[in-house]
Amino acid sequence: KCYFGSQCRFLHDVGEYMAVKPADLGRSCVLFETFGKCIYGVTCRFAQVHLGDGYQNIVNTDLAKQWEGKSLVRNNLSKDLQHQLRKRKFIFKKADEYLRGLAKPHGSGGKGGKATGRSTEEQEVSNCTTPQEGLGDSPGCPVLPEQGEDPKPDTLQNPGPTGGEEASSVKTVGPVTDEDIIKLRSCEKKKLEIQGKLYLAPLTTCGNLPFRRICKRFGADVTCGEMAVCTNLLQGQSSEWALLKRHHTEDIFGVQLEGAFPDTMTKCAELLNQTIEVDFVDINVGCPIDLVYKKGGGCALMTRSNKFEQIVRGMNSVLDIPLTVKIRTGVQEKINVAHKIIPKIREWGASMVTVQGY
Repeated sequence: KCYFGSQCRFLHDVGEYMAVKPADLGRSCVLFETFGKCIYGVTCRFAQVHLGDGYQNIVNTDLAKQWEGKSLVRNNLSKDLQHQLRKRKFIFKKADEYLRGLAKPHGSGGKGGKATGRSTEEQEVSNCTTPQEGLGDSPGCPVLPEQGEDPKPDTLQNPGPTGGEEASSVKTVGPVTDEDIIKLRSCEKKKLEIQGKLYLAPLTTCGNLPFRRICKRFGADVTCGEMAVCTNLLQGQSSEWALLKRHHTEDIFGVQLEGAFPDTMTKCAELLNQTIEVDFVDINVGCPIDLVYKKGGGCALMTRSNKFEQIVRGMNSVLDIPLTVKIRTGVQEKINVAHKIIPKIREWGASMVTVQGY
């Protein structure tokens, strides 16, 4: 029954609709041949292939069962997650812990100076070579006093939770494993092994999911999504989350983030680490667009080494997957600085650096 009655602008009789419908464009429907069912039914421009008596839509049950329960596209934004982000109820436990470390004064360096987790990174490197010291990465590791200071009894005890730290509201069920309480060392993270493989570079406004599917058919091994702005992702914008979608044929897939400050980038990295399935996360430090550059993001980070270091170290500390960085040869014309920055990026914890050559 149509509530608009005679004022409705649409046809309600299938036979009448098929009489005025344009001729089909071909004799094969890709959806019907692939999935065993075409969701468009009589409106499909190849409908004669899968229409039976009385214009009923034909379903190939054997082929449809093969795809039953399978997700063709992953990394979708759920309504529940979108609500948490918009109401700011998502808990960034690791990111908040790292950002509190930036806010603490480090010696004479002032507030949030160069000491952006370097001691932790050096400790992780030493732990990779000496497994006996692996317990030092756990939250209960005793804090040793600096040179020239007298050891205090409080420093040899396990530090309790700080007053500003909020406990997670999510109650877990089941046994506690090492993954729940022990932080991964840098040598224990998943490795990015793409030697000898063809890498399709991320292309803004061009490298969308249909384009990447075509490139996969032509031999691309590694694919990466379009540049996504971290602040828009944290706000739960559906249009920005669409850039993170992954097709099931993309076996090695990464996402690219753009941002200018360590707080938003670190929180966004932790958000993606918990909610989507990717093999690596890439930082865009090569975008020359004025809108991005004037806010301090993109290639402007190459001139803001302190913020750049804090972003890389912070994102690496909250990710369980490799972190990569894309940079330019330089910011100013005929002044190349990439060869000076790349060794520093490696020290900060990035697994790979790609260079845009102009």
